[in-house]
Amino acid sequence: MFFRKNRTTRPVQQRPDFPRVEYIPLSLAELQALERVLLHGDACLRRGRPDLTSLHNRSTELIGTLYQGVGAASVHQPDPARVRIPLQKGELFWLESAIRDIEKYRGDPQLAREGRQLFNRFNALLGQQRAVIHAGGTPMFDPDAPAPVIADAPELPAY
Repeated sequence: MFFRKNRTTRPVQQRPDFPRVEYIPLSLAELQALERVLLHGDACLRRGRPDLTSLHNRSTELIGTLYQGVGAASVHQPDPARVRIPLQKGELFWLESAIRDIEKYRGDPQLAREGRQLFNRFNALLGQQRAVIHAGGTPMFDPDAPAPVIADAPELPAY
């Protein structure tokens, strides 16, 4: 065996900064509207493309995860009007996809409009900074953190 006496040490590589997970606070009414849009988008896709059976139940997992967040949030905030459920920024893809499926496969235009309003609202709320805590591994918004913007506005302001 050959041994090197003059070993050079490699510099310790720094871990790259991982992107921060961003959350959007959903009210119970917004969650129910999101559920309606996602399920209708799935039904439209199922009707328009029956060959894509693997994608038909794509939103049920997301809906289940969000309702777990409702359970965790309701433990810390007993008032249903003030409960906020965190939706990850990356999960907006499913809403955008459902809107496209509704429009492409001629679904209910009212639900497509409702989905677009939700999508626009969620994008507007992405800049909102609030503390996210974890209750048993499920992320939820801290009920004691002050809200920097009004999260219950009936509609976004017109520009």
